[in-house]
Amino acid sequence: MRGLHISSQAGWRGHIFALLVAAPLGVIALSSTTAALELPKPEPVEKFLGTTAVGENYKVKPVVRSDGVMRIFDVDTKYGEYSFDGIEFAKLRLHELNAVAALEKMSQSDAFGKAFGQAALGPIKFGADLITKPADTVERSLSGIGNMFDRVGAGLSNNRADRDPLVESLLGISDTQRELAVELDVDPYTDFPPLAQRLKQMAGAMAGGGLPIKAGLSFVPGGIGIAVSSVATVSSAKDTLRDKTAAQLIAEVRGILLKLEIEQQNIDLLLENRNYTPADLLIMARALRQLGAADTNIFVAKAAAAGTRNYAFYFRRRAQILAAHSKEVGGVASFISVAGQPINVLRDGRIIAAFTFDDVVWTDVQSRTFTAATAEIHRLKPGAVPVLATTGVVTPMAQAEITKLGWKIVKFKPQG
Repeated sequence: MRGLHISSQAGWRGHIFALLVAAPLGVIALSSTTAALELPKPEPVEKFLGTTAVGENYKVKPVVRSDGVMRIFDVDTKYGEYSFDGIEFAKLRLHELNAVAALEKMSQSDAFGKAFGQAALGPIKFGADLITKPADTVERSLSGIGNMFDRVGAGLSNNRADRDPLVESLLGISDTQRELAVELDVDPYTDFPPLAQRLKQMAGAMAGGGLPIKAGLSFVPGGIGIAVSSVATVSSAKDTLRDKTAAQLIAEVRGILLKLEIEQQNIDLLLENRNYTPADLLIMARALRQLGAADTNIFVAKAAAAGTRNYAFYFRRRAQILAAHSKEVGGVASFISVAGQPINVLRDGRIIAAFTFDDVVWTDVQSRTFTAATAEIHRLKPGAVPVLATTGVVTPMAQAEITKLGWKIVKFKPQG
C-alpha cells in the first residue's frame, strides 16, 4: 500500500490568513455590513497545468480546489498521494517528479548498472588514491585547494545551518549530488522524499563508480524529458549551487543579510529554519539584495518564522516577485508592517501590497482582511491610495469591492 503524504494545507492557509487578518475587533465588525460574498470555484486542472497534469509517475486530479487565495492540487504518484498548495509550488513538485522519472530511467540502463556495481569500492579506492595521487584526490573531493579553505571557514562559522554530511563530502557524494541536481534543474537539497532519496542513491553510485554526470544522463532512454518547467527551479543560481557546499551558501546568505542590516537574531532564525533549503535561502537573499529596500528586517523577521515548507516557499517567491517588478511599479523604497504582514512603500510614497496569490476571491476572510488593512494604512498615511499587486486572478466581485475601499489593483506576471 502506498504511503499517504498530505501536506498541511490548513496550517499553510491558516498562517496566511492569520497574518492578513490581524485587526482590532471594531474594524473587523465593519465587514459585517458587506452582504455580497462569493465562494471559490473549482477549476479543471488543464487550466493551470495543460498537458503536464499527467506525467510518467504522477497524475494530478482533474478538479483543482481554491481556498480563496491559493489553488490546491491533489496529486496521485507512484510514491504516495500528495497535496500541493499554489500553482508555482505544484509546478515545482511536478518538475521534481519528472526528475525522479529521469533518474529511474538512468538506473535501469546497463551503463549505470556497471557503475552502481563499483560503488561499494568507493571508500577503498579513495584511500588508495590518497596515498598514490593525493593532489588528484583533493581536487576530486573538494573541488580545488582554494575552494577547500573556503569550505572549512564557512563550515566552522555556520555549523548549525550546514546540510552536507562530512563523510559524504569526503567521498565526493555531496559534490556529485549537487552537480547531478543542477543538471536536472532541481534543488540539490530538496525536501521532497522521492527526489531526495534517488538523488542521494544515484550520486553515491556515480561518485563511487566514477561515472561522469553528463555521461550518466546521456544513458537515459529518450533523454531527460523534464516537461514541467517552473520559475521556481534553481537555474538562476545553478553555478553557485553546483560549486558551493551548503555551508558556503549559508555564508553568502549571512553576508548579504548583514549588509542589508538585518538583526542578528533574525538572521540566525532564518538560517536555522529547515523549512528553507540552502537554495531557497540563497535565491531569496539575492532577490532581497537586488530589491535593496530599507527596513528589510521586517520581511526577514516574518520569513524566519515560517512554520511549513509551503509558507517558506511563499516568502521566497514574494522576494523574487518584488525584486523582478520593483521598477515596474516605480521602485520599492522600504518595508512596513501592516496588520502583521510586511508590505512596501514605493519611492513616490505610495503603499503597495504585493502577494504571490493564485486567486483573490471575495470571501468573508478577504472582506475582513481588506477592511482591516485599509483602516491601518489610513492611520499610517491618511488619504493614501494603496496598491494591491498580485500574480493571480482577482475576481470581478473582489476587484469591485477592493476598489470601493480605495485600492488600485495591478497584475504582475508570475515569471520573476
